[in-house]
Amino acid sequence: MIRNIVFDMGNVLLFYEPKPYIAREISDPEAGRLLFDACFGGSEWKQLDAGTITEEEALASMQTHVPPELRGDLARLFAGWPDCMSPVPGMEEVVAALQEKGFRCLVLSNASVRFPVLVERFSILRRIEERFVSAYYHLLKPSHEIYERFLQEFSLNPQECLFFDDLQENVDGAIACGIHAHRFCGKNDAVNTLRQFGIALDFLA
Repeated sequence: MIRNIVFDMGNVLLFYEPKPYIAREISDPEAGRLLFDACFGGSEWKQLDAGTITEEEALASMQTHVPPELRGDLARLFAGWPDCMSPVPGMEEVVAALQEKGFRCLVLSNASVRFPVLVERFSILRRIEERFVSAYYHLLKPSHEIYERFLQEFSLNPQECLFFDDLQENVDGAIACGIHAHRFCGKNDAVNTLRQFGIALDFLA
C-alpha cells in the first residue's frame, strides 16, 4: 500500500526554465547562448547540486568560459537564477489534497545549498516539510546511494513510496531500489497515476 508520495522539484513542483530566463535578460542570442552554456550547461551546475563546490568557486570557474565583457551578465544571471523557477499549475492543489487524505509528502531533489531561497519564495515547498536536497548529502540522482540514504533518512519502506520525477533515468534509479516511480508528465498525468495506485483525486483531473 502506498503511504508516501515523493516529488522531484524541478519540472514537477516547479518549472525549471533557464533558457527563457536568459532570453528575458539578454537580448543578444549569441551572448545568451554563451551565458547559458557557462552558467547552466557546464559541470559547475552539477557540482553545485552535488555539494562539492561553493557558489563562489562555481562562479569563478564559470567566468572562465565567457569573454570578459559578459562576466558581469554572468554574475547577475547566476545570482538571480531562482527567477527561472515558477510553480507547475495544479501541483500545490494535488499536494494539499494528498495531505488532507493523510498521505506523507516528501521532496527528493538534485539541488544546491541555495534551496532555502526557493522554499522562502514558493509556498508549495513550504507545504512539504520533509525535503531531501542532494547538495547536503553529496549525492545525486540517479545513484543507488541517494535513494537508499533518502529512505534511511526518513525511515521509509520503499514499497510504500510512489515517486514522481521528470527524468526517466531518475525514475529508473528509484525503481531499481524498490520504489514505485513514474515519469511526471503534468498534473493530470500525476492524478491518473495516483488513481492507478488506488488514490483517487478525481476532482483535480
